[in-house]
Amino acid sequence: MTNGRNLPTCNRTGYRAFEAELHRARGEILLRHNSANPTPAEEAFLTAIAIAKRQATRSFQLRGALALAKLYGAIGRDADAHSVLGTALEGFAPTPGFQEIGEALELLATFKARAQL
Repeated sequence: MTNGRNLPTCNRTGYRAFEAELHRARGEILLRHNSANPTPAEEAFLTAIAIAKRQATRSFQLRGALALAKLYGAIGRDADAHSVLGTALEGFAPTPGFQEIGEALELLATFKARAQL
């Protein structure tokens, strides 16, 4: 088992180009496995975002932020979701080649509308 910060494959091979994506995927799996306890998934998503920032892989940062925002939205933390997405979306414009941008923009609008109710 991993401590949530280091993934055995990355440690063994030293190849870290997709480390942020591995943590995001790990978070998705943890959430599906135990949706009643979202904390481990949240930690995995936060780790994915931090790694993506450190590696300057903005697309992986957005994917991690989108996963975290969905989690936050599901547990009623709309303000946190809005903040995470807003930061990750800075500088991105919608493009058919990266559908997560459009999805994130729609979700951001949803959180903004909820806040105004």
